[in-house]
Amino acid sequence: MSSYRPRHLAPPPAPAEPTGASRRAVLRGGLLGAAALGTGTTALTAPAAQAAGIHGQDVSGWQGEVDWAAQVALGSRFAYVKATEGRTYRSPAFNHQYLGAGAVGMVRGGYHFARPDSGDPVEQADFFLDNGGGWSDDGITLPGMLDLEGYSGLPRDYGLSQQEMRDWIMGFSNHYREQTGRRPVLYTNLHWWNDVVGDWTPVNSPLFLASYRSDAPTTLPGRWWGWELWQYSDAGPFAGDSNLWYGYEEEFERFVSEYDYGAAGI
Repeated sequence: MSSYRPRHLAPPPAPAEPTGASRRAVLRGGLLGAAALGTGTTALTAPAAQAAGIHGQDVSGWQGEVDWAAQVALGSRFAYVKATEGRTYRSPAFNHQYLGAGAVGMVRGGYHFARPDSGDPVEQADFFLDNGGGWSDDGITLPGMLDLEGYSGLPRDYGLSQQEMRDWIMGFSNHYREQTGRRPVLYTNLHWWNDVVGDWTPVNSPLFLASYRSDAPTTLPGRWWGWELWQYSDAGPFAGDSNLWYGYEEEFERFVSEYDYGAAGI
């Protein structure tokens, strides 16, 4: 069994969002990042750090103002940034983190922490889309990610049956697809998904699997037979959580850019 530990749920108080932010310096994801990956991977020390693939990270308000240039120097190519949670919470660190990652040439996107106990899925999807979770085919924006896991102090299933949880996930996914042309990436872990959602996986949904171990996970949740993204560490080498893309440059560019991207494992 992997030693997965639930991530942060709501960030601590953060500094006020910067005002008068300069216009994004959007470099094509992969120019600065690819060069850094080629020269900086020897600095990676966490489990799976030397695995083939493309490295990245995810962050939230817990990380505050991230030194993105330093992350690129370590080999990070992409970043998921917490945007929203539930119906009303927007991370005060989102603007700084999202713009900062883009300014150093990283591919970046937003993620939403799902609260199935608090508002219907369409309402939460719209809140996410209105607060940084959108997608466009500009080559530097990751499809939005839906974070599905337990919440401290609440039942693991948020009081929903397996069928009700499946309906909630599909409601969010379908609405996101209608608004952006893409299915959201689904972040989860093996035991939460299998216990709460069961033997089911929504159509063409990329898997972002949390599994803190030294070798690539092979036992997957639901009916997935492959993963796109693997969160292998919450203790470095990168700020926040460290992640790995399963494939190579061509597959990654398709994942970032294609409307009709086909998920690897479903």
